[in-house]
Amino acid sequence: MQIQWYRAAVKIVAFSILAILVMAAVGYYQQRDLPKDTAPPLEGKTINGNLLNLKEMTTHGPVLIYFWGSWCPYCRIVSPKISELAREYQVLGIAMQSGDEDEVEKYMLRHNLKFPTINDPVGRISSRWGIKVTPTMIIVGSDGKIAWTTSGATTKLGLKLRMELTE
Repeated sequence: MQIQWYRAAVKIVAFSILAILVMAAVGYYQQRDLPKDTAPPLEGKTINGNLLNLKEMTTHGPVLIYFWGSWCPYCRIVSPKISELAREYQVLGIAMQSGDEDEVEKYMLRHNLKFPTINDPVGRISSRWGIKVTPTMIIVGSDGKIAWTTSGATTKLGLKLRMELTE
């Protein structure tokens, strides 16, 4: 009986280690083209008509750049958390291939999303930043350097902690 229990425990541990390695490899592959040091230039007009410039924004502290799409199922989970974070921190959304500005604005209103967003209808911005998957979150520090990157589902607490740890 003890031997069977031991074998089951070994299988569970081995499977868990394998799963972690596979997830790490997939994450690395998905983020392979993201900028690693200094953030590329990013400026544009939000769907509300405001001009935003990442370099200028970083003079006021860290900025969370959120690459998302209205067609992305994970983004439906993450976007409300980003909207909540935007009450406390600087957030800049990039709507990837989600239609024209009117469609993006309607989507954001319908889902009560409240963070400044630049529309990227053909993927020029996301391509320049090496974005391969959505959602992707990049935190840029006040020095203009990339402090954190993450893709896929994440928690509000995890993002909040990363924002707090970034100068």
